[in-house]
Order: sequence, then structure tokens, then C-alpha cells
Amino acid sequence: MRLRTLLILLVLVLGLGAFIWFYERELPSSEERVEQSKKVMAVKKDEVRKVALETPAGKVTFERVSHPEEEKKKDEKKQDEKKEGEEAPGEEALEQPESEWKITAPLQARADAFAVDGLLESLTNLEKSRTLEDVDRKDVGLDKPRATVRIETEDGTKVLQLGAAVPTGGSLIAGLEGENEAYVVSDTIWSQIDREPGSWRDRQLFRASRDAIARIALSAPGGQRIVLAEQGGRFRIESPFADRADKTLVDDLYADLSGLTAVQFVDKPELAPAAMGLQPPQRVVEVTFKNGDPLRIELGAPTSAAPEPPSDPSAPPPPASIYARVGPQLIETQTRLPQTAAHPPADWRAHGLSAFEVYDIEGTTIRDGKGPLRLTRAGTDWKRGEETISYMPVSDFLFALTGAEADRLLSTQEAGALGQPVLTVELDAKQAGKETLTLYPARADGAPARVSGRDVVLLLPKDKLQEILARLGDVRGAKKLAPHP
Repeated sequence: MRLRTLLILLVLVLGLGAFIWFYERELPSSEERVEQSKKVMAVKKDEVRKVALETPAGKVTFERVSHPEEEKKKDEKKQDEKKEGEEAPGEEALEQPESEWKITAPLQARADAFAVDGLLESLTNLEKSRTLEDVDRKDVGLDKPRATVRIETEDGTKVLQLGAAVPTGGSLIAGLEGENEAYVVSDTIWSQIDREPGSWRDRQLFRASRDAIARIALSAPGGQRIVLAEQGGRFRIESPFADRADKTLVDDLYADLSGLTAVQFVDKPELAPAAMGLQPPQRVVEVTFKNGDPLRIELGAPTSAAPEPPSDPSAPPPPASIYARVGPQLIETQTRLPQTAAHPPADWRAHGLSAFEVYDIEGTTIRDGKGPLRLTRAGTDWKRGEETISYMPVSDFLFALTGAEADRLLSTQEAGALGQPVLTVELDAKQAGKETLTLYPARADGAPARVSGRDVVLLLPKDKLQEILARLGDVRGAKKLAPHP
């Protein structure tokens, strides 16, 4: 046989083998075909877009709602920017799912994702223990089914009907609309679907990540309105004055929002709104998101007597059981949100000296009586001017700065004359921008400090100023590192 003919035959054999491989790899294996043959419906859970249940408990419809693309985007992690010994606190934002389930009838609410997922798991894996062919649907209760489950995918709709219970117990009859066959299936599916429509609601009423929030407004009838606005990953007070917001209080507020859970939905209230403290509400929290509709939370009166205060006065108060309206839903909930929202505007001012975390900082210029000093990151170490030094003394200095907290905040009038600065530190953050910290000589009531962009004087503990200056001395005295080989 000629070489050219052999080559042609070889190409044909290879092409045929490739076709068979690509074709058959999409086909289920023998074991998979056996498993599929046991199932009542050939539907994959992730392909379901809509579910409609009709049971003795009522009718309810769920729909899968996809988030806009921008909602799915996550801020890039800065792991490569975090140096050894300078990791960020272990705060993790709530993961934003690509889609969620919503109840669209007979009410409008977010569905309990775990409950719907469990339902779909049961439906798509529902197995038949016996097949009844050419059965009279009237004889097995499928002419007027006890329950109907309508499942929609992009490929079409399947309708599962549940009929009579099998006399021996533990099983019932199921069938698909439009088919002649009926199946004996486990009756555990019944407990998955026979639920009151309202019980499918998500009891966790706030699931937004911190990054998704644009503003939070706190108000009370006749009281002052406090507006917190997100800027560059941090929150600032936007009203009634402009200032940096206290991180601890903002963290508490976000924790209270994220923990807002319905102990009970009040669909048929026995009390009038005024009796529940909701007309007018005692406190209102309004959350505006970067994408999507805003959320209004109205906080009302206690549902019962107030809990006993903790024996330790420094311990946080126990959560109160109150009436609340979250969006359109009236609920009973246990939450500390009323106490957090009740803080006066002055409490929301940040007491921290710096808005930055150590891992934010890429460089700093320091001015004191010993002359200017420039520090910049150099891999895992730092550059002191042109010299490379260990990260340890620089980290200690930056931790002392960013960890400094004021005992009191004073207006410029209250603070009076501050004298000449003993230290000025300009911080450069790659993502967060720039910030200038100015520290003044200590006096009897503390060590005054000013921060760029703020109109208050921070009164630091005197020993904190001493610590910062001592750490700066360590930076100046650090030995130069030998060049890497």
C-alpha cells in the first residue's frame, strides 16, 4: 500500500476516533443511565427557573432571579499587598450569590434559599420504586391530584401530580401530566411541599454585603436624622455634619442589620399599628444600595416586657423583642438595632486617629525635629530613604499610629492653642488615598492631634504619644539590611 494512502487512512481513523470521543463523552455512563431511569423527572436542579406549588395548604410560586452583573463582581482581594505581620482583621463580606429565589405569589418576598434548595433536591431526585403502566388515573387519585408541582426550565415545563396514598403506608402515587404511566414514590416528598405559603419566606431579612451599601440613614419622629455614606470602602457621616464615622459603631450597626431575623411573621395583626409602636415608628433605618431598591426598616414597641439588664454593667444589653416592619413585612424580632440606632450624632464621630489600616499604607513621609524621613514599601521590607530596613520597626510604628484612639473629641475652640507640632506624618495608601496626621505636645488633659479632613481635635492618651515617638525612634535606629545575593 502506498504511503499517501496510508496517511489518508490514518487521518480518517484519527478523525473518526476524535468524533466518537467528543460525542460519547457527553453521553451518560451505564451507571448514570441506571440512576436516571430510577428518577421520576429528568430535570437538573440548577436548570430550574420557576416552581409553582398547589397543595391543601395553598398556592405559592417561586422564581429564580439573577443579579445584575455588577452585583456579582467582588472587590479583588489584596493578599499580595498584605505583608507578614500586617494582615487585615478577619472580616469577611457576605458572599453575593449569582441568583436568589423570590416568592412572586401569593405574596412578594425573598424565599428561604435553603428551603427551596431542599425542595428542588427532593423533586429532582424523586425516585420511583414501582411503575404502573396504562393505569386509570382516577383509580390512583391523579384525575384530581392532592398536589401539583409545576417546574419550568429553559427546555420546557414538567408538571408533577401527587395522588392517593398507597394502603401499605410510606408511599404514594405520582405521575407526570400528559403521561399514561404512574409511579409509586416515597411519601416523604409530601412533607417537603405541603407548607403554608408564608412559611417559605426567608427569615433573615438583610443579606446585603457591606460593599453593596451606599448609605444608611437613622432617624426618629421629631428627632435628628443621621446619614452615613460609604466612601472608598469606609463610612463617613454625611449629616448633620461631615466627619469620619466611628468604625466600631458602624460595625455594630452592620452586625445588627445582618442579624435581623423574623422570629415570627405577623400577617394578621391583632393590634393596631399605633399599639405596636409603628404609627409613627419609634426608629427608622433606611438603607440605600449601590444597585437595587432601598430598604426601609421601621422599629416599633416591645412585644413583651423588657429583658432583665445584664449583671455586668459593661456587657451589651440583651436584644429586645420588638415589632418591626421590614419593607412590606410586619414581623416580631429580637434585635439590638433600636439601641444602636439611638446613639446621638456625636457618638458616630470616629475616635481613631487614622482611617487607614497598616496593610493600606504604601509609603509615608515623617517630619519631626530630626528632619524629614521617607518610608516606602520594598517587597516584604521597607525603604528608609535609599536604605532597606526590616519591616518590623516600621510595622510597629504604623500599628501604633493606626491603633491610636482618642479619649475625647474637642472642637477647635474647646482645644485652644495647640503649639508647634512634635510630629507630622503623611500616609499614602494605594487605594484609600492620602492622610496627614499632626501630633502636638502633651498637656495635662492629654496629647492633642489633628487629622486632615476633620474639624475636630483628638485628645489622645499621653502614653500613646510617647509610644508613637518611641516606635519612630526604632525606625530611625534600625540597621540597614544587607543587599540580597
